[in-house]
Amino acid sequence: MKNPFEKEDHIGLIVGIAVGIAAGIGIGYLFLTDKGAEYRERITTRFKEGISDKVAEFIDQKTFVPKEAAKVATDAVIK
Repeated sequence: MKNPFEKEDHIGLIVGIAVGIAAGIGIGYLFLTDKGAEYRERITTRFKEGISDKVAEFIDQKTFVPKEAAKVATDAVIK
């Protein structure tokens, strides 16, 4: 009798290994090269700016503080 829980194909495993290898190469590039350091700096800056904008917008919607003033405050906190 055939085991109903046995998988016939290993596509998921192969895709998982391929994604893991690609992620490892990408992370290695970011941390082991000079160009990768520049990319990390850009990513960090954009991430901080995006978070600051979203928080300032949230503060503007929920309180009486204008977005520009909230942006100054969130920038000071993030940096």
